[in-house]
Amino acid sequence: MSGTKIISGDWKGLEIRPMPKNILVRPILARIKKSLFDILTNHIQGCRFLDLFAGSGSVGIEALSRGAARVVFVESHFQCRERIQQTLETYSKKIVLSTSQKDWVIYARDIRNGLNWLNEDFDLIFSGAPYKDEEKKPIYFVQELLKMILQAKILKKQGTFVAQHHAKERFEAPEEWNFFRAEKYGDSTLSFFKLK
Repeated sequence: MSGTKIISGDWKGLEIRPMPKNILVRPILARIKKSLFDILTNHIQGCRFLDLFAGSGSVGIEALSRGAARVVFVESHFQCRERIQQTLETYSKKIVLSTSQKDWVIYARDIRNGLNWLNEDFDLIFSGAPYKDEEKKPIYFVQELLKMILQAKILKKQGTFVAQHHAKERFEAPEEWNFFRAEKYGDSTLSFFKLK
């Protein structure tokens, strides 16, 4: 079984191997990832990017390939973190990124416990939270993440937060947020927010 590929940038065409089947990770579909980066294309170069619920790291790695200056991956599952690390090390040996100052870090954290431990801020934050738990019950994270990001003060003033979530998930953005765009792809939606 083949994995997804990097769509554009320094690492274009390189493959991200799929996670083992025993790990509950829902990888972002290629068409959703392409749409996400088409929308954000003017904001990636030189940005500081936070990839929450990173899974295989596909989104954060794409951001690095396209010119992000720094990417922080947050993932609670050990095998996912290990796979991200292996992928980044392999890619770095094959093709050196065009800007030598690009860097990344991978944190082992359960996001449900909050984001106050992050002591840096970001231009772009992406969340690819799971849609269902181990018992296949729906999980809804968008509302909570909007509050967590506000509390932790980790999004820069002109920054953007993008949440990938189930199309049936409903939320009400706190008044500090401007919910300015939504793109639907089957049972998935990308919702875009900026701080007011």
